[in-house]
Amino acid sequence: MPGTRPNVVLFISDQQHADTIAAGGVEGIRTPHLDWIASDGALFDRAYCPYPICSPSRMATLSGLYPHTNGMVANHQMRPGCDLMRYPEGVRNLGDYLGDLGYLRGYAGKWHLGSGAARPGFPDFCSRSGDIDVDRRAQNEVLRLTQQIGVEIGGKEHGFEPDPAVYNRKTSVGPSLLPLAQHPSFFHMDHATDWVRSRKGDDQPFCLVYSCHEPHPPYTSPEPFHSMYDPDDMDLPANRHDPAGPALVAHRDAEQLKVISDWTDDEVRSMRAAYWGAVSYVDHLVGRLVTALLDANKWDNTLFIFFSDHGEMLGHHGLAAKGAVMYEDLVRIPLVVRPPGGLGFAHRSARVVSLVDLVPTIVAMCGGQPADVLQGVDFGDLIRGGDAQVNEGVVAEFHSVNWTDPLHPLRMWVDERWKYVESQDDSNELYDLRDDPLELHNQIANPEYGNQLDLSRQALGRWLVATRDTWPDVVEPPPRPATLAQPIL
Repeated sequence: MPGTRPNVVLFISDQQHADTIAAGGVEGIRTPHLDWIASDGALFDRAYCPYPICSPSRMATLSGLYPHTNGMVANHQMRPGCDLMRYPEGVRNLGDYLGDLGYLRGYAGKWHLGSGAARPGFPDFCSRSGDIDVDRRAQNEVLRLTQQIGVEIGGKEHGFEPDPAVYNRKTSVGPSLLPLAQHPSFFHMDHATDWVRSRKGDDQPFCLVYSCHEPHPPYTSPEPFHSMYDPDDMDLPANRHDPAGPALVAHRDAEQLKVISDWTDDEVRSMRAAYWGAVSYVDHLVGRLVTALLDANKWDNTLFIFFSDHGEMLGHHGLAAKGAVMYEDLVRIPLVVRPPGGLGFAHRSARVVSLVDLVPTIVAMCGGQPADVLQGVDFGDLIRGGDAQVNEGVVAEFHSVNWTDPLHPLRMWVDERWKYVESQDDSNELYDLRDDPLELHNQIANPEYGNQLDLSRQALGRWLVATRDTWPDVVEPPPRPATLAQPIL
């Protein structure tokens, strides 16, 4: 059915805090392109990731299946043990479902799903970099570019090296060694926009996923974005000195999270300023992609979805980075959706939705029938300006940071007021998000909240049954091998 189905574009940022979009009421931050999209679409205040770590969240989002179902319950990395967490065999993703509807499918940028250079579901276009997303170094397009211009990169060979002369290792702040035009995210956007423009005059619908590194640490955006914000102008989180955050990290031995209770206020402001600069860089990339869609006469018939895979603590609760906690800063994510043709007004939704809901929503909006196996719901009515509740609540899971890393299993149930976090030790949590949005008062042991605790536990229990989650039993990884992972040649 050429010309009748909308194009689909997903823009995925990495580790972006939900409260980083000016259209969402954040003062001082510069996100003009996202603001423009939100003025003609839907901005979701209560969108949640299914897992506060990259690979599991991305796999759940693209498959429409929670991590315990699709099998990707931890990060894939190219090191012993962690490299055993691979793309789950037999699991279909958004690209597969849209392929059934006659879509061309392309993917640019970060993948991080343990399939090497392959992009299951996206056979028509790909732009790659980093050792975790290739089979051979020759396939790393960013590495090839940096070799051509004489800049040496290392580590995972993504190309996010900071200028060593000014980089602050404590705060992860310092400008990129690469200039804007040769920066990896800009480079991948070049390829993505070229592919979009090549579709001009072609009526076959397409799906493009563009995934960038920013604002994930290290905070090494290219100029002028790195220096866009003055640290002296940055606010400090109101819950910065909450002792509960560091206490949870110590109790769970959650090594991925940074405890920054001993940082100076200036250090926290420096981190937050560089982070905002990275967010504005993301917004700039959004603008480039929208411009390509406009140039190709595709914008009016495109379903455009912007979101992040998970959040970032960013100093809240005395923490930075990500890991085994379920604070709003980490599990709530930015989500902006413009339907084909636009709404003609700005719609802001407070309804609870999950990234697992994206696949059934997209398939339905593209004229397909969402597969029965999918575990999310179609929230297309909210995208079109409606306000009916679509989820009683949603869940986030946690297993471990990387496969074979120490286990810290968690389940979170969050509805339109309450959040319940269940652990396998004595660190359960219950928050009233309406009266305590900063999550400063854990009511888990307060007898006055006993009835609500029962209701939240029962709701989680119903979800466990519905999704066949064996919680509290979780999959146990094998012992970490002593041998080194196979090197990328």
